[in-house]
Amino acid sequence: MPTTARFRPHPRGFGFADPVAEDQLTEITTTVADDDGRPTEVDRIFVPPPTAKGLIADDLLDVEVEIDDKGASARTVGVRSRPRRMLVGTVQRGPGRLVLEPDPALGTGWVDLDTAVTDRVQQAVGRQIVVLLGTREDGSALGRALVAGPYVAGSPQAIRAASVVVALGRAAPTLIPGGPAAAGLEVADAETIHTRIVGLLAGGSRGGAAGLDTAGPLPGVDAPWEERRDEPCVTIDSADTRDVDDAIAATWDGDDATPVEVAVHIADVARAIGIDSPADRYARVMASTAYLAVGDNAPMLDPVLSEGTLSLLPDEDRWAISARFHVLPDGSLREVAVEAAAVRSRAKLSYEALESWLEGDPAAIHAEAGEGAEVADEVLTAVVEASRRLGVERDSRVTFEELFEDAEVEPALVDGRLATVAATPHAEAYRQVERLMVAANEAVASWLVARQVPALYRAHAGLADDRLARLRAAVELAEATVPALADPDADADAVVSELIAAIDVADAAGRDAERDLLVSVAASSTARASYEPDPSAHTGLASSAYTHFTSPIRRYADLVVHRQIRAALAEEAPPHSAEELGPLATWLDARAGAVKYLQARERAELWSRLLDRGFLDDPEPATVTGVTVNGLRIRLPRLGVTGFVTAERALDLPPKQRGSLTVDEHGLTTTSGPWQVGTRVTVRFAGLDQTGRANWRLGSA
Repeated sequence: MPTTARFRPHPRGFGFADPVAEDQLTEITTTVADDDGRPTEVDRIFVPPPTAKGLIADDLLDVEVEIDDKGASARTVGVRSRPRRMLVGTVQRGPGRLVLEPDPALGTGWVDLDTAVTDRVQQAVGRQIVVLLGTREDGSALGRALVAGPYVAGSPQAIRAASVVVALGRAAPTLIPGGPAAAGLEVADAETIHTRIVGLLAGGSRGGAAGLDTAGPLPGVDAPWEERRDEPCVTIDSADTRDVDDAIAATWDGDDATPVEVAVHIADVARAIGIDSPADRYARVMASTAYLAVGDNAPMLDPVLSEGTLSLLPDEDRWAISARFHVLPDGSLREVAVEAAAVRSRAKLSYEALESWLEGDPAAIHAEAGEGAEVADEVLTAVVEASRRLGVERDSRVTFEELFEDAEVEPALVDGRLATVAATPHAEAYRQVERLMVAANEAVASWLVARQVPALYRAHAGLADDRLARLRAAVELAEATVPALADPDADADAVVSELIAAIDVADAAGRDAERDLLVSVAASSTARASYEPDPSAHTGLASSAYTHFTSPIRRYADLVVHRQIRAALAEEAPPHSAEELGPLATWLDARAGAVKYLQARERAELWSRLLDRGFLDDPEPATVTGVTVNGLRIRLPRLGVTGFVTAERALDLPPKQRGSLTVDEHGLTTTSGPWQVGTRVTVRFAGLDQTGRANWRLGSA
């Protein structure tokens, strides 16, 4: 009996098929009988190169499995369904015809092109194109129509296109548990919107949000609202930001013992986007705005709205949903209230100007504020005091935040040329505002919980269950003491607290190797944050309840929360029940996660091109994050990129000599050299491999 499995290609021409359950998505271990009828547990099936050719990533396969001393391999495969609708690759000249060589992340071998495509790419051999993907009756793939390109291979435009197709395709509607129905969407409609998004973004455009109809039911139409246009508020964001969805009002009398009164005003998107309108359905599929390094951003909502009538532009009357609270001297929040309000921003201030203001130079703030300079000074004085108090309170929480090293530089197009820019410019100014946004999200979450309003809460369990064994091994290797790890009833907060204490002990004792080991493993042991319909704890922020409220222009989850709030203010039944929010949370985690992966993949590919062009002539500090038989996984913290040093390069073997490392079962250390997870090394760029990814070698010479 054939085994149902999902295909994963490998850059070397073969692939793997992962068995899946009846839902055709959940990976499982299945039992397969060998030729003698003996049962074997199988969780991965090797697909040899001849069989893998023509298969596309995420294909659902019926696999005839054979078992030998090397494990399970595919004897034959049949394509049951193909969820991906786009394929990206380079045009090549095959025997008597033009063909497509897919991106290694999507497939191997050649894919035939329809004559409608070949007629348009006769002069594009070696260039990259994006095609609409079809399937012949025999299951083989066919490029049916040209969607984007031709692009010069390796150009920024080609990198954007490939990143879009690879990243968004892995969150195709039918690949998400529950499918489009989980988000209240029809399958055909969701797939059409998804395909349109991928095609438009791969072609370099901003997507298809522009001009979509917004008409549909609006929750909380009769909700009371407050007149706040006379209350001074300002917006603070990057100078080039066009979709401004938050403004801050703050007052303080200068007495250290009195509270700072804060109001965080957020654009009232739920007043403008009707539920199940074309604009709403597009935003639900998009899930979040994509901020790309190449070309313009891809907004979730029509730019006329997100950058115009909804954006909290200065000197414009706007509707907002506002979180109001007092920040006490100890950093705690009191007098939390949520309201609908009419607001008017006095000035659009930039992080750059705020950074100068914090350093004692108000000139840039005064220039941006114009006639509102005095008001801006008063608001910022209160904002900074509130942020200081929140920072003290936040610093007292036990979290892993301090373990993560932020990148210092990132790739970008500057005047059309690939260059590097500061990854987080004006970091101190950003931190001041971020603390107030986090506080607003916490305040709104507590308000919703107190009123038993179902919402999309942000949940973060702290440590991933499947990484605890590795974490225990690292603690033992470091000769540290973390009793909570041995207690099955201990909560995540106890483990995190004891682990950070162990790191501090190693640091104080000057045991750098042990400290670095614990830091690296702890940082890689955190679970991913997710949306949940219940106010589960957000261990990453040490918050008992947390939601996303402050970016409804940019994130669909925030728009859902705003709709629930508006209904509560009007004392109406919420538009979404807790039962509906669970499946929707799964959908949004997948879709928004794909956008994050898109942004990360694009930047990683741009780094590869920068490195290949000689950006990094000098040796670069790196940290070993994993030890495998094939080599060392590393992270270059200043650049924010990951990489790999092959065993051959780590052992400094002669050319063409194969090597391997002897590794412990958890991939923490090796006896083949002086390396373990957390080891600080120096690396140099060694060139790009056949897939265009960066290779590294150890040493400063």
